[in-house]
Amino acid sequence: MKRVMLATGFVAFALLSAVPEAQQPIAGSFVPVTDKMLASPDPGDWLMWRRTWNSWGYSPLTQINKTNVRQLTLAWSHAMTPGIQEGTPLVHSGILFMPNPADVIHALNAKTGDLLWEYKRAWPEDLKKYFPVPEINRNLAIHGNYIIDTSGDDFVFALDASTGRLAWETKILDYRMGAQQTSGPIIVNGKVISGRGCEPDRGYGSGNAKAGRNMLQHDRTRLRLLVIGCLSTAG
Repeated sequence: MKRVMLATGFVAFALLSAVPEAQQPIAGSFVPVTDKMLASPDPGDWLMWRRTWNSWGYSPLTQINKTNVRQLTLAWSHAMTPGIQEGTPLVHSGILFMPNPADVIHALNAKTGDLLWEYKRAWPEDLKKYFPVPEINRNLAIHGNYIIDTSGDDFVFALDASTGRLAWETKILDYRMGAQQTSGPIIVNGKVISGRGCEPDRGYGSGNAKAGRNMLQHDRTRLRLLVIGCLSTAG
């Protein structure tokens, strides 16, 4: 697994021959994200870690291709929180939502790179006694009017996508139990599903995306058996 630990930044590129102004996304009124939109996202949106539930990580956009990719030039750059950077941004309604190390989230105007809002989560002082690198934050989720994430101190929480204000939070586990949250959530049928990190003592969790209620804990061994069972009957 490749890790980058530098004074990190997010960089956007544009073609020398830019698209007409009317076709470029502009950050404005936020459009709530539905289950239908997650299942079949707009070509210009990136609504989950690998864009779609099949995890292809494929964009259907065609403006940049193998014949003009060499024409890409720097459009803007944005300084990020220092630390181990493994994050994947989301894009919707002309806004780019970027997970930073240490549970910092930025919302940027995708066209200009201007910062729209920033969220910084406060951690318990003893958190690093239990996790050597709790700063890793790989991805976010989006549903309704919320940006949803899991935190280093073992909460799932939602931010108002337009303002960055905390809307709700639900405790998953006591962080002193050793279940690290680094992989970030995905949303399926209105449910938040968290896969934890690569160093958990516990399995995964799920809950309601609208209010964060009914968080369920699932043993890692049980999950492994379920996955193996599905693979063994896949044909």
